[in-house]
Formats: sequence, structure tokens, C-alpha cells
Amino acid sequence: MARIDLAASLGDARARVAAETPVEEREPAMFARLTRKDTRIRADQDAALTALARTVMRRRARKVERITENTLIRIAIDLLLSHADELRGSTEDELRKSVTSALRDLRTSDVAQSGPADATDSGSSDLRGSEGSGVPDLRVSDAPASVDAGPRQAAPGIADTVADGGLVFARAGVSR
Repeated sequence: MARIDLAASLGDARARVAAETPVEEREPAMFARLTRKDTRIRADQDAALTALARTVMRRRARKVERITENTLIRIAIDLLLSHADELRGSTEDELRKSVTSALRDLRTSDVAQSGPADATDSGSSDLRGSEGSGVPDLRVSDAPASVDAGPRQAAPGIADTVADGGLVFARAGVSR
């Protein structure tokens, strides 16, 4: 009786199936479609951004997409660009105040139109400024007061940070 080489036959069958099956061109992962942009952020911004990303990840109802620091940075950029016509000033503080005052005005008009029942939504962000800092407090109410970022792992779509004095160097993916 002749010996049949099953391994070779199976390999041939797999090769035929692979050749006959059309290759699906999948869209690259989201982080691969983005442009890398480097920016410097303050250490307090880095800690708050890390805490906010963790909080948002925990409270998601549907776990469809991973929410990272870069996701939040892209959202902040979109928000800034949507209010670009309200940017006024020649310093960082002046520019920040011009945009955040426009956001406060928008929020105030939304609350006035929606009535008192909607104004007490505990899941909404607080846009009140910190005492004398000129920096709006954008923390969500259930975010931890202090953050221990712990060791960070490099992964696509997550901000890579390196301490540099009082600033943190972050690489953020920015949409084209």
C-alpha cells in the first residue's frame, strides 16, 4: 500500500484555499491613520489627563472603543478648533480665557434654556476656574483628587511622556 503524505496534502489544500479566497483589505487601526504631533504639557495637566482617561474608561456603558489620553487630547483640539473664531489674546492665559469664557457663556445659556432640573447633572464637567490660576477646572466629579500615574507602558494611541523640569513632553496623535 502506498503511503500518503498527509502533511503535504494538507499544506497544498491550505495554499489552494488561500489563493482562491479574496484578500480583504482592512482599514488600518485608528492610531495608524493619525499624524503624530509633539507637545509639552504641565505635570498637573498630565496627571489630570491620566485620571480623566481612567475615569472615562471605567464609566463607559458600551466598551466599543478604548478611550486614551490621546483620545481626550483630540477631543480638546476639536473643541478648541470649533471655537477658533473666539480666540483673542497674545499670551497663553489670554487665549485660554477667551475660549473658556465663551464656553462658560455657552454653558450658562444652555442651563438657562434647559431649566433647573438639568442644571444639577452630576456627570457633567465643571468649567469653573481654579482660584487665581486662570485655568478652568475640567475634572469630572468622580475623578480622584490625587493621581499616582504609576509605571507607564508604551502602546499605540497612548501619550508617551518624559518628565522635563516642570513640564511633561507628550506625543499626541492628531487627526488629519
